[in-house]
Amino acid sequence: MAGGALLVGALTAIVFLIRAGGDPAGADTWPISWELRSSDNGVLFQVIQDIAAGRPLDWSFSPQVYVFPELPLSGVAFAVSAGNVYGYYLAVAALNMAVLFLCALALVRVLWPEHALGTSVLRALLGTVPLLVLPLIGTSWILSFHLAPSYYFGEYAALLLAPVLLLARTLPVRILTGAALALTIASNPLTLVFAAPGALAALVVGILRAGPRAVLRPVGWVAGTLLLAAAARLVFAPLQGISPLSYIDPDRFAGRLAVLWPYYAFQLRDPAAAVVLILGALLAVGCLLAAIAAAVLVVRRRGGAPARRLLAVVYLGLIPLGGIAATFFAMITHYYYFWPALVLPYVLVLLAVPMPAVSPALLGGLAGIVVIALATGAIPHLGSAGRYFGYRNAETACIDDALAGGSAVGYATFSDARRLSLTSRTPFRLIQLNTDGTAHEWLTNTAYARTDAGSFFYLNGSGDEPALDTARIRERFGDPDRVVACSATQEVWLYEDAGKLARISAFYRGRA
Repeated sequence: MAGGALLVGALTAIVFLIRAGGDPAGADTWPISWELRSSDNGVLFQVIQDIAAGRPLDWSFSPQVYVFPELPLSGVAFAVSAGNVYGYYLAVAALNMAVLFLCALALVRVLWPEHALGTSVLRALLGTVPLLVLPLIGTSWILSFHLAPSYYFGEYAALLLAPVLLLARTLPVRILTGAALALTIASNPLTLVFAAPGALAALVVGILRAGPRAVLRPVGWVAGTLLLAAAARLVFAPLQGISPLSYIDPDRFAGRLAVLWPYYAFQLRDPAAAVVLILGALLAVGCLLAAIAAAVLVVRRRGGAPARRLLAVVYLGLIPLGGIAATFFAMITHYYYFWPALVLPYVLVLLAVPMPAVSPALLGGLAGIVVIALATGAIPHLGSAGRYFGYRNAETACIDDALAGGSAVGYATFSDARRLSLTSRTPFRLIQLNTDGTAHEWLTNTAYARTDAGSFFYLNGSGDEPALDTARIRERFGDPDRVVACSATQEVWLYEDAGKLARISAFYRGRA
C-alpha cells in the first residue's frame, strides 16, 4: 500500500517536471502558465506562508473553504518544499495523486474484499493511470486539475471514498471514513451535489430490493456523517467569504450556461485534448448505462456480482452525468465542474476491469505513460525543467525592478495580486482590490488591508478583469510620485510623499 502510494507520487513528480519543462524553444512552461495564472491555486500557499511568518490571520474563502483535506496537504507540501513556491506546487501534485490512489485502493478493498492486498493495489494503480497520462497529452487544465492545490480536490477524493463508509467491514474504518467525509463535505459542499443523484438512486434501489428496514443502518451512517459535516461547517463558517446561496441566481446561471459550450469548444481546439474530452464524454455515458444496468440487476436479484458491488456501480456510475445534471437543477453549473464528468469516468472504467485483465492492462498503462511521455518530449522537457524553478513573468520582474529595494506592499486586482506576488524576488506582496479601488474581501487575508500600508498600485489594462480605476485613485490619493511602465497597458504607480502615503493607509485601514 505504502509502496503503491510512493510509486504514484514519484511518477506524478516526473509527469509534473516533464510538463514544467515545457517547450525548450521558449514557450511558457506548464504549470507556470496555469498554476500561477490561477488566483485560486496559490491561496493555500499564502495561508501557510502567513502562518509561518506569524502574520495576523483573517482569511476569507469562497463557499468551499479549503480546510480538509487541502489545508493539511498544503501544510505538508509547504514543509517539504521549505516554503519554496515552485517546490510547493510539485509536492502538492505528488501528494494529491498519492491520496487519490489511496482512496481508490480503499474503494477496491471494500468492493472486492476477497482479493489479496497486492491484487487490490494493482487494480487501484490501474485506476490512477489515466490521472498520470492525461496531463501529458493535452494542454487543457481540465486534464490536470487533480494536481492543483485547489479546493475541488477534496471533492474528487470524497466521491471515490464515499462507498467505504457503508461497505467497510470494521467499525473503526467506518468511523474514520465518516469523519474524513464529514470534514471534506463541510469544506467542499459541491461534493453533495455530485454525490446526491447516485446516492439517492442507490437508496431507492436498495429499498426496492430489500425493503425500507434493510436500509435503516446505511441511512443512519449517512445521516450521522451529514450532521457531523453540518456541525463542522459551523466551525468553518468564519472562513466563508460568500454564501453558497449567492451562486444560485438565474441571471448568473444563464451567463454561465452561455459560455459553457464555447469554453468546451475552445478546449477541443487542442487535438489531443479533443480526443480525451470527447472520449471522456462517451465514457460518462457508459457509466450512466452501467448504473442503470446495475440497478435493474439488483432490483431483479439477478447477476453474479454481490449486491453491494452493484449498488456501488449505481452510485459511482451516476456521478459524471448525474452530478452535472444536479448542478443544472441547482443552477450552479460551471465549466470548473467538468473534471468529475469528463476525467473521473476514465478512473471508474478502469477500476471495473475484470480481474484477469488487470495486470496486463496495468502493464499496458505504464508502458503507455512511457510512450506518451517520450512522444510529447519527455527527455528535452525534463532537461529544461529548470526553466520552471525560479521563473518570473515579465510583469513580476517589472514590479521588482520598479521597487528597487523600496516598499514591498502594494495593491492590485484579484486576478493579478497572487499570481504576480508569489514569484517576486523583492519579495513584494499585493493586497487585492476591486476595480473601484476598494478592498477585495474574497479569497484573501482581509487583515492585510488593516495591518499593511501599501505604497504602489499595479494597473493592468490587459488582465483577466478591468484595471483599477485610475480616476478614483487620483481622487483619493493624488497623482503618483513616480510611474513605471511595464508595457503599453501596464503601469506601476508609486507613492513616496508622506501625506499621500498617510491617505492611502487611512483609507484602507479605515474601510477594513
